[in-house]
Amino acid sequence: MAARPALALVLLAVTRLTTAQSNLTAQVPAQDTFLLPRPFNSSFNEPFVSTTFGNRTSSTSRAIDAARNDSFVAYDDEFLRIIGDDPQVSLLATSSNKNISYAFEGGTWVPETNQIWFTAYLDPTPGYLSVLDLNTSTVFRPNITPSGILPNPNGAYYFDGKVYVTTFGDLETTPAIVAIDPFTYHAEEVVNSYFGLPLNGPDDVTVAVSRTTGQECVFFSDFFLNEEGIGVATYPGPSELPYFVWRYTSHDQNLKPVIGPLDIQDPNGLAVDPTNSFLYVTDGPHSAVFQTPTNHTLPSFAGIYQYDLGGADGCTPQNKRLFAFARQGFANGIKVDNAGRVWTAEYEGVVVRNGTTGKVLGIFNALDIIINNTENPVDVRDVAPLANFALAGDELVILAFNRIFGVKLAETVIDAKRFQLH
Repeated sequence: MAARPALALVLLAVTRLTTAQSNLTAQVPAQDTFLLPRPFNSSFNEPFVSTTFGNRTSSTSRAIDAARNDSFVAYDDEFLRIIGDDPQVSLLATSSNKNISYAFEGGTWVPETNQIWFTAYLDPTPGYLSVLDLNTSTVFRPNITPSGILPNPNGAYYFDGKVYVTTFGDLETTPAIVAIDPFTYHAEEVVNSYFGLPLNGPDDVTVAVSRTTGQECVFFSDFFLNEEGIGVATYPGPSELPYFVWRYTSHDQNLKPVIGPLDIQDPNGLAVDPTNSFLYVTDGPHSAVFQTPTNHTLPSFAGIYQYDLGGADGCTPQNKRLFAFARQGFANGIKVDNAGRVWTAEYEGVVVRNGTTGKVLGIFNALDIIINNTENPVDVRDVAPLANFALAGDELVILAFNRIFGVKLAETVIDAKRFQLH
């Protein structure tokens, strides 16, 4: 189907240029993640690869020193199989204005067009939605109709012909979940309230297919962004609903809270595994987001939780358990690949974990790829070097504010069937 003309966004289109990253792979023994030679010094405000040692000649010190300047850090051979023998980081696109953080959140792949949809609400307000065409490495802003329906967009997820987008709202418009046709760019609100009470500010969205009924279940997390102090011109409140993970089902026209604040205080990232058996939810408390000391009197921390999807409807989160913990900052964006591995955007970079054990397999190192990239510097506008990413077939696409990086992988980690109802 022909797409409507897109509004041009002035960007530099790049044809997969190799950038200033090392493109080297460090192999660090898994034992070094929990047993280090003394004395050592590390901080939750810095990545693990910034750990320093009193004995600089030890094999551990040498390995971690080397990893600091490498693009890929492997803690397990499975990560090496994912990235292949000669992984390369490419610069896919860059903003013409380094002060505009246009590649922030969202990060969802539309297989039919081979495009990545992503968002930015930080600046300039009221934010905008952009599309990266992987075939041409060009970025454009689609002409979404009706206009004004996406004030401060954030999370995004493509499923069965629709891109679901969360919005934080603005000073006049309350937050909502919006569904967009990626071929015509027509949009409509799906959810904007609960019995007349406005949503706080939906952050992320994902879709599961019930193994019991075969019906589509849309999950979204909701918290009040202005409470974090970074809401700028988003919905000012009042915040009248608890911080929930909600489930919307169109077949029976039902909106229901399914995870409450006694389970997860600040729900953020959401993802479903390829078998629709598990829902993953990340917790993003203020202390983790802004890297302040953990408040041990509060139950919230930078956890990644796994729920079974079950119940009579096949889409009720049950049996919460701690799956993993973010070493630095918190896990913002989260995806699950075809093998059930869990990928997260954390302050260290994109972290890949085994879906069964939670073991960290490896990291796409933000220190080398983004922070210390002198050739293609990223103007980091937030507290982290990245907030989200996308998996597109055999490619990882990293959203780094005013830069977008790509890494071709040695295997297809996600395929088009994942985004189809039947």
